[in-house]
Amino acid sequence: MNEIERIGGEEGLERLIRLFVDRVFADFIIGYQFEGRDKERIVRHETEFASAHLGGVQVYAGRPLVSAHRPLKINRGHFRRRLAILRTVLSEQGIAEDVIERWVAFERQFERAITDGTDCVREP
Repeated sequence: MNEIERIGGEEGLERLIRLFVDRVFADFIIGYQFEGRDKERIVRHETEFASAHLGGVQVYAGRPLVSAHRPLKINRGHFRRRLAILRTVLSEQGIAEDVIERWVAFERQFERAITDGTDCVREP
């Protein structure tokens, strides 16, 4: 059984992604980055991206990750906050730890491509 089946198939995945995206939009640290963004579009792309790497049938049809995210000035702290939210949502929903680890590890590999390389603190 692959990861997508273990989380309830494509329907289970979309439910998880919706919970995750709702949490990210409402987050007091990174939520501001989503102001004015199309939530349904983000849900669709997050679902496609996750489905593709968890053994589902969907194919990611969004823009390349670098061109979609670099203009947003996402720092490493923002990126890691997003991963922490993902981990929390998955854990709260009872997803098996090995699935969570695989999912988070897969997404973690994109940190250098997505972030601007800075930390979340001001330079002196």
